[in-house]
This record gives sequence, structure tokens and C-alpha cells, in this order.
Amino acid sequence: MDVDQNPETARNFGIMSIPTLLVKKDGAVVDSIVGYHSKEQLAKILDQYI
Repeated sequence: MDVDQNPETARNFGIMSIPTLLVKKDGAVVDSIVGYHSKEQLAKILDQYI
């Protein structure tokens, strides 16, 4: 999502920095990943939720 075009949504989710990746499970945010991460790092983090 482009936070510049959707500032209200970003504010509602408490996004203060970009990039921010919110991990949602069953409709709820279960993790927040802030900053640059390599593809391998993201895969390792996300594997625990799949």
C-alpha cells in the first residue's frame, strides 16, 4: 500500500516507518516487520506463520 496515498490506513495500523510488512492471520495482525530484509530473511520470518 502506498502510505502517501493512504495515510489514514497507515495511521490506523500504527505504521511509523517504511517499509513495514504486517503479517495477518485470521484477520488479526500477528507480526510487524520493519525495514529492509532480504528475500531469504523474509522467507525465514514468514515460514513460521505458514
